[in-house]
Amino acid sequence: MDALPVAALAVSTLGLVISGGAATFARQQARSGREQAKAASDQAKAASDQVVAAQQQVVAAQQQVSAANQQIDVARQQLAAAERAQREATEPYVVVDIRARVPGSQLLWFVVENIGPTLAKDVRIAVSPPLATSRGDEATAKLNAAASRVIPVIPPGRMLGYTMDVGSGFFADPQLPRVYTVTVDATGPRGPVETLTYVIDLNVLADSALNADSIEWSTKRIADELKKMREFQTKNRH
Repeated sequence: MDALPVAALAVSTLGLVISGGAATFARQQARSGREQAKAASDQAKAASDQVVAAQQQVVAAQQQVSAANQQIDVARQQLAAAERAQREATEPYVVVDIRARVPGSQLLWFVVENIGPTLAKDVRIAVSPPLATSRGDEATAKLNAAASRVIPVIPPGRMLGYTMDVGSGFFADPQLPRVYTVTVDATGPRGPVETLTYVIDLNVLADSALNADSIEWSTKRIADELKKMREFQTKNRH
């Protein structure tokens, strides 16, 4: 056999072997690359999942902190309410009112009363607009002087009353104010009491029994006076 064709055949065969090996290597490299890429993708997904999980944990932690803060706020509010209730239970409570002197009476009284359980000190009252009556300037001035005077002490259950007007005369004058804003300040055993501000609307009395019951009440007063007179006469006989 001629040596040249054999050599060529050998070279061709070697080339095929080398080419096949290179192809196999390339396929292996490609497969390895795909596997590495998949592994990298899996790692990236795992890392992304970890980030999401971490974010969820952060959100959960923030919600827990928010819930804890809310519980703290509720506890503080409950404590403040309990302290306030305890304080109010031992504080004086001074109220101001304008009402009939007694049921059925035509007299309107300006009343200052301590309905709390403890002593009220340095009671200061402000009335706006100033009190007005149909009894003349002098009586009106005296009434406002009494209403604006600092009251040193009002014991529990004590009421101070000042004649303001006669119902028929007061409600007959449309120029007299019927709505007053009252502010009350006082000092109790624990110091200054919270300022009390409210409205007194005398319009609610305009059509009440302030005048309608006056005859009945006057009759009762007459009967009481007659009873006292009889008791006095009986006593003097002995």
